[in-house]
Amino acid sequence: MHAILFQMALIPFTMSRYTIATFSSSKLNKYLPLDKALRIHIHLGYTMVSIVFSATIVFFIFFGLSCSEGEEAFCDKFTSEIMITGYCILGILLLMAGTAFFRHSIPYELFYGVHFIFLAMYAIAVGE
Repeated sequence: MHAILFQMALIPFTMSRYTIATFSSSKLNKYLPLDKALRIHIHLGYTMVSIVFSATIVFFIFFGLSCSEGEEAFCDKFTSEIMITGYCILGILLLMAGTAFFRHSIPYELFYGVHFIFLAMYAIAVGE
Protein backbone atom coordinates (compact mmCIF):
# COMPACT_ATOMS: atom_id res chain seq x y z
CA MET A 1 0.00 0.00 0.00
CA HIS A 2 2.80 2.42 0.84
CA ALA A 3 4.49 1.83 -2.51
CA ILE A 4 1.24 2.73 -4.26
CA LEU A 5 0.83 5.89 -2.16
CA PHE A 6 4.44 6.85 -2.95
CA GLN A 7 3.79 6.39 -6.67
CA MET A 8 0.57 8.41 -6.34
CA ALA A 9 2.72 11.23 -4.93
CA LEU A 10 5.32 11.00 -7.72
CA ILE A 11 3.01 10.73 -10.73
CA PRO A 12 1.60 14.30 -10.59
CA PHE A 13 5.10 15.71 -10.01
CA THR A 14 6.23 14.24 -13.32
CA MET A 15 3.56 16.29 -15.09
CA SER A 16 4.28 19.58 -13.28
CA ARG A 17 5.72 21.34 -16.29
CA TYR A 18 6.56 24.66 -14.66
CA THR A 19 8.39 22.97 -11.79
CA ILE A 20 10.26 20.67 -14.15
CA ALA A 21 11.23 23.58 -16.40
CA THR A 22 12.50 25.54 -13.40
CA PHE A 23 14.49 22.63 -11.97
CA SER A 24 15.89 21.53 -15.32
CA SER A 25 17.72 24.82 -15.65
CA SER A 26 19.31 24.32 -12.23
CA LYS A 27 22.08 22.02 -11.02
CA LEU A 28 19.42 19.54 -9.92
CA ASN A 29 19.04 18.42 -13.54
CA LYS A 30 22.49 16.83 -13.28
CA TYR A 31 21.16 14.37 -10.66
CA LEU A 32 17.53 13.91 -11.70
CA PRO A 33 16.56 13.00 -15.29
CA LEU A 34 14.01 15.80 -15.60
CA ASP A 35 14.18 15.69 -19.40
CA LYS A 36 12.64 12.22 -19.22
CA ALA A 37 9.67 13.21 -17.02
CA LEU A 38 7.02 11.99 -19.47
CA ARG A 39 8.66 8.57 -19.77
CA ILE A 40 8.92 8.38 -15.96
CA HIS A 41 5.24 9.33 -15.69
CA ILE A 42 4.21 6.57 -18.10
CA HIS A 43 6.43 4.01 -16.38
CA LEU A 44 5.12 4.91 -12.90
CA GLY A 45 1.54 4.75 -14.14
CA TYR A 46 1.84 1.32 -15.73
CA THR A 47 3.81 0.04 -12.72
CA MET A 48 1.12 1.23 -10.34
CA VAL A 49 -1.63 -0.39 -12.44
CA SER A 50 0.35 -3.64 -12.51
CA ILE A 51 0.89 -3.65 -8.74
CA VAL A 52 -2.75 -2.86 -7.92
CA PHE A 53 -4.06 -5.39 -10.45
CA SER A 54 -1.71 -8.12 -9.18
CA ALA A 55 -2.57 -7.37 -5.55
CA THR A 56 -6.27 -7.60 -6.36
CA ILE A 57 -5.81 -10.99 -8.02
CA VAL A 58 -3.79 -12.26 -5.03
CA PHE A 59 -6.47 -11.00 -2.62
CA PHE A 60 -9.18 -12.73 -4.67
CA ILE A 61 -7.25 -15.98 -4.60
CA PHE A 62 -6.47 -15.78 -0.87
CA PHE A 63 -9.93 -14.70 0.26
CA GLY A 64 -11.63 -16.95 -2.31
CA LEU A 65 -9.81 -20.06 -1.11
CA SER A 66 -10.50 -19.22 2.52
CA CYS A 67 -14.14 -18.45 1.73
CA SER A 68 -14.56 -21.69 -0.21
CA GLU A 69 -13.36 -23.59 2.85
CA GLY A 70 -16.37 -22.23 4.71
CA GLU A 71 -14.81 -19.41 6.70
CA GLU A 72 -17.56 -16.81 6.70
CA ALA A 73 -15.26 -14.01 7.91
CA PHE A 74 -13.30 -14.20 4.65
CA CYS A 75 -16.49 -14.19 2.57
CA ASP A 76 -17.56 -10.97 4.30
CA LYS A 77 -14.25 -9.32 3.37
CA PHE A 78 -15.27 -9.24 -0.32
CA THR A 79 -17.86 -6.57 0.50
CA SER A 80 -15.96 -4.76 3.25
CA GLU A 81 -15.31 -1.05 2.98
CA ILE A 82 -11.59 -1.49 2.29
CA MET A 83 -12.25 -3.94 -0.57
CA ILE A 84 -14.84 -1.63 -2.13
CA THR A 85 -12.25 1.15 -1.92
CA GLY A 86 -9.78 -1.15 -3.67
CA TYR A 87 -12.34 -2.02 -6.36
CA CYS A 88 -12.91 1.69 -7.04
CA ILE A 89 -9.18 2.45 -7.23
CA LEU A 90 -8.60 -0.54 -9.51
CA GLY A 91 -11.46 0.52 -11.78
CA ILE A 92 -10.13 4.07 -12.04
CA LEU A 93 -6.60 2.85 -12.74
CA LEU A 94 -7.77 0.41 -15.42
CA LEU A 95 -9.80 3.15 -17.10
CA MET A 96 -6.80 5.48 -17.09
CA ALA A 97 -4.44 2.73 -18.30
CA GLY A 98 -6.86 1.80 -21.08
CA THR A 99 -7.03 5.34 -22.41
CA ALA A 100 -3.26 5.70 -22.03
CA PHE A 101 -2.65 2.51 -23.98
CA PHE A 102 -4.95 3.63 -26.81
CA ARG A 103 -3.95 7.32 -26.63
CA HIS A 104 -2.84 7.34 -30.27
CA SER A 105 -6.16 6.02 -31.58
CA ILE A 106 -8.68 7.94 -29.42
CA PRO A 107 -9.34 11.68 -29.31
CA TYR A 108 -6.83 13.52 -27.15
CA GLU A 109 -9.65 15.26 -25.24
CA LEU A 110 -10.97 11.86 -24.11
CA PHE A 111 -7.52 10.76 -22.97
CA TYR A 112 -6.96 14.07 -21.18
CA GLY A 113 -10.40 14.13 -19.56
CA VAL A 114 -10.20 10.56 -18.29
CA HIS A 115 -6.83 11.27 -16.73
CA PHE A 116 -8.46 13.88 -14.50
CA ILE A 117 -10.26 11.01 -12.78
CA PHE A 118 -7.03 10.66 -10.81
CA LEU A 119 -8.50 13.31 -8.50
CA ALA A 120 -11.28 10.87 -7.55
CA MET A 121 -8.67 8.17 -6.93
CA TYR A 122 -6.77 10.48 -4.59
CA ALA A 123 -10.00 11.39 -2.78
CA ILE A 124 -10.85 7.71 -2.34
CA ALA A 125 -7.33 6.79 -1.18
CA VAL A 126 -6.97 9.70 1.24
CA GLY A 127 -10.54 9.45 2.50
CA GLU A 128 -9.86 5.90 3.62
